[in-house]
Amino acid sequence: IVADMLSGAIACIGFTWIASPACTELEVVMMDWLGKMLDLPAEFLACSGGKGGGVIQGTASESTLVALLGAKAKKVQEVKAQHPEWDEHTIIGKLVGYCSDQAHSSVERAGLLGGIKLRSVPSENHRMRGDALEKAIEQDLADGLIPFYAVVTLGTTNSCAFDYLDECGPVGNKHKVWIHVDAAYAGSAFICPE
Repeated sequence: IVADMLSGAIACIGFTWIASPACTELEVVMMDWLGKMLDLPAEFLACSGGKGGGVIQGTASESTLVALLGAKAKKVQEVKAQHPEWDEHTIIGKLVGYCSDQAHSSVERAGLLGGIKLRSVPSENHRMRGDALEKAIEQDLADGLIPFYAVVTLGTTNSCAFDYLDECGPVGNKHKVWIHVDAAYAGSAFICPE
């Protein structure tokens, strides 16, 4: 709230650091505040000097789309380095992302707007499990597709279910799949010590 008041008082358009250094620096500080409130490891924080940090989006739907586009750009660059003979259109046609069958409709919209295939992974008691995600990824790899992105929801809007991040995260790391944690609905609960 204080940061919002400060950025409102500055009356700036914070598109980039050049447009408004004060606003951009405030965003970095706020993201570190949030990371510390959630007790994230230091590598997730900008103040750690590493690659940590983040940006604030206007809506949860917007953040899902931005994450998908970031993951897509990263994977296209990786695949181009491995297969310089492939054009971007060929690579994008092979990309596939994943989400639980309980994910918010904004995840499906992000896939449509991002122009990629998005696969719905069946949930178990409304929660996506790591083995179900891995099975879907391995099937798509066998079919010649390129897994690149998965949404793990912590607090689905229909039942407040929490996907198994502790299982899905290692699956994502194993297959070099970007894991986007959608915690828009219940993620604020992680600020509570319990």
